[in-house]
Amino acid sequence: MGAPSLFPRFSPAEFERRHRAVRDAMARDGAEALLVYGTPGGAEIPYLANYLPASPCWLLFPRTGDPTVLVHFFNHIPCTQAQSIVDDVRWYGPAPIPTLSMLLEERGLARARLGMVSLNAIPYNQVIELHRRLPELELVEFGRQFNAIRWVRSDEEITFLRRSGYLTDLACEALEHGLRPGLTEHEIRALIVNAFNGQESDPGIHFLATTSMSQPDRFVPWQRPGARAVARGDVLITELTVSYWSYGTQIHRPFAIGAPPAPIYRELFDVALECYQNIRRICRPGTTSDEIVEASAIIEQRGFTTYDSLFHGERGKFPELGSASAVHPREPWTLKENMVHVIQPNPITRDHRAGLQLGAAVLVRPEGGEPLHNFPFKFSVCS
Repeated sequence: MGAPSLFPRFSPAEFERRHRAVRDAMARDGAEALLVYGTPGGAEIPYLANYLPASPCWLLFPRTGDPTVLVHFFNHIPCTQAQSIVDDVRWYGPAPIPTLSMLLEERGLARARLGMVSLNAIPYNQVIELHRRLPELELVEFGRQFNAIRWVRSDEEITFLRRSGYLTDLACEALEHGLRPGLTEHEIRALIVNAFNGQESDPGIHFLATTSMSQPDRFVPWQRPGARAVARGDVLITELTVSYWSYGTQIHRPFAIGAPPAPIYRELFDVALECYQNIRRICRPGTTSDEIVEASAIIEQRGFTTYDSLFHGERGKFPELGSASAVHPREPWTLKENMVHVIQPNPITRDHRAGLQLGAAVLVRPEGGEPLHNFPFKFSVCS
């Protein structure tokens, strides 16, 4: 069982709950085992094994019997064993599929019906090779059933999500206190990362953009920082995720540098905040995609549009909903209690010159969305 004190770990009862729910779903589908493909940043293998992949790996999770983790590098075995609740950790050697095929034969699963989590993430050549080696194997997609279980969070998982919210709060506090004219976007990113770098954490996305509030030329956060240096009268717009043991929340705040928000930015902020509150109030079990999009109507009513999604789940999807004037399709979705979603209104001017994002991850509750962050909804003026 490794060394629980070294790394975060859920209780045995929590893992028993997860494994029972997943195995019940496997029984309903007729799957004798799951094959879970993992990469750094993925949440599926941590959910079942408590192992955060550092490189590509596989988890064989049978309906009966013990699971096995196969890792990419031999020297990763000791650290994997210290993290994982799975005792059987092996090196898969120079290539994964020969070892995986032998493992399936060893377990009597060479002709079994196997659920793949998730089939569309596995390298195509590896799927082909697995079929070639074990032609009687039946592979079926199991991601939908698996995620239906995983996306409804337990009390223990919510504790980890709150910890992620705390880490993103630290990043916003560092920006509020550290932003000043002359910093480049690379140095701004360093402020963000250094805020949580000394704690158990995994950097997620640190999207940002800086521009002049009087002559703006950027309206959404960019995915890479540039060499631009900020000046008095600039604005920083952000989209920040920091994960705690594979559990990530996302926060969005604007920061004015050396001067109060310009009138257009104040108006954008007020519209975004009203939109956020409108959606947050209806983040209750049973709320549908249509109701969420309708709750964002204030953006178009005030003469703005959007460029990014305004409501999403894990990894920016599940679902990805935009406002009525956005390019995003209206993906069917119904909220369930204890799901976690991100509300991120991003109003922009119709000439695509000025814009900002304002939002947070919320927990779906009967009384409405419960924010997982404590950093205030404000337009900070820095330096």
